[in-house]
Amino acid sequence: MHDHGFECPECGHMLSAYEEPAATTAERAAARVADRVATWWFSATVVCFLVVWTVVNMVWQPFEPYPVVVLSVISAVLASIAALQGPLILVTQRRAAERDRARDREALRVAMNAEADIHRLQTRLDELTGLLRDAR
Repeated sequence: MHDHGFECPECGHMLSAYEEPAATTAERAAARVADRVATWWFSATVVCFLVVWTVVNMVWQPFEPYPVVVLSVISAVLASIAALQGPLILVTQRRAAERDRARDREALRVAMNAEADIHRLQTRLDELTGLLRDAR
């Protein structure tokens, strides 16, 4: 969170200038992989691949004549994919949480500035109404 940018033209205090924190190379790579993997197309491709692989191995038996072995290999591959996807998903969720916390801190800062402005206005209005009462 950096304070550059916009100042109030009246009093000079900083207005909201939220900037998203920069992502590391690993976080950007994890986000790209998670974006590709977290789609229906990826899930449909995996399911289609599994069906085709199973049918090919059961009908033509080019790799393994016993379908139980094929299914255990498929299970091992799916478990490996899930084991690799878990950390990537956690990295992207952690990055999103950090970004949300930074945005919340900025929103709090803006709200505090707005409240301070309201208090200054209230004080000024009280002074002006006091002057009007005294003038009568």
